[in-house]
Amino acid sequence: MSAPYKTPTFLQRVISDEIGLILICQIDEIDEIAEAITSPYIQKVGIRLRSPRPNKQIGVSGDKDTISKITEKLNKNNNLSLTTLQLHSGTQLDDQLFKEGITYLLDTANMFEQQGFSISQLDFGGGFPEASNLSEDDLTDLFLLLYETLHDRGWQHVTCIFEPGRYIVGDAGLVLTQIIRVFKVEGIPWIMLDTGTHQCPKFSNSKFRFELIHRMSDPHTTPTSIAGCLPTDMDVFTKRYPFPSPVDKGEYLAILNAGAYTLTWSTRFSYPFPSILLVNGNRIQLLEVPQI
Repeated sequence: MSAPYKTPTFLQRVISDEIGLILICQIDEIDEIAEAITSPYIQKVGIRLRSPRPNKQIGVSGDKDTISKITEKLNKNNNLSLTTLQLHSGTQLDDQLFKEGITYLLDTANMFEQQGFSISQLDFGGGFPEASNLSEDDLTDLFLLLYETLHDRGWQHVTCIFEPGRYIVGDAGLVLTQIIRVFKVEGIPWIMLDTGTHQCPKFSNSKFRFELIHRMSDPHTTPTSIAGCLPTDMDVFTKRYPFPSPVDKGEYLAILNAGAYTLTWSTRFSYPFPSILLVNGNRIQLLEVPQI
């Protein structure tokens, strides 16, 4: 379980349900977790390290002073067992960040081992980009690099955890929408859809593609801006997107690569939530619509 803020009630529920691992994002959480344990029980915990990338604030530093403070607190709380280190570098991990993360995690793990802790799991967090941006060969090279580095540094028996996230689900979802307005602004064609960022947030960093479902083979030569239906300039998906021309009100459009962070990040303001369908071969199943 990982969250930068864990309420006392939430912590008690997690512990009573015997959730296997709680990740610590701030040093003060060590005492808070220990105090929430009211019965003879050893709770496994992990440390989330702050990413060395600029402007990252979640997690703790991997420097010697911070590790010393963590060690002191853990030694005072015998009902906690440190097993895991996590580093979440972001949702669009590239090979250079992955290489740097391996070194950072192993260097920090070695310091904890020197303090008498046994680190059995390394969580490399997220996240791999969508499959269209990371080839299978590139992914193989990354894991080969990880294997060789772990072997060379004597960590052959550690468990490695990954969050493939959008690499698996990014292109597994699409949003079916309809054009409800066609207009121009300063000579640039615009289309308005009956969905928007309230259901398909553009800040999910997904590589959205927009296709007219009956005209996918038409030339995409007209720069067209695409907006949602919310009453705000923030609800613009993209500007000057290569698109067929002309387009008509009522045509259906598919937003591809919409499988990651659409439902979970949607504001659900202020239109009814759409139907959600699971397509498996020729079988189509209507899923339960999330309750607002």
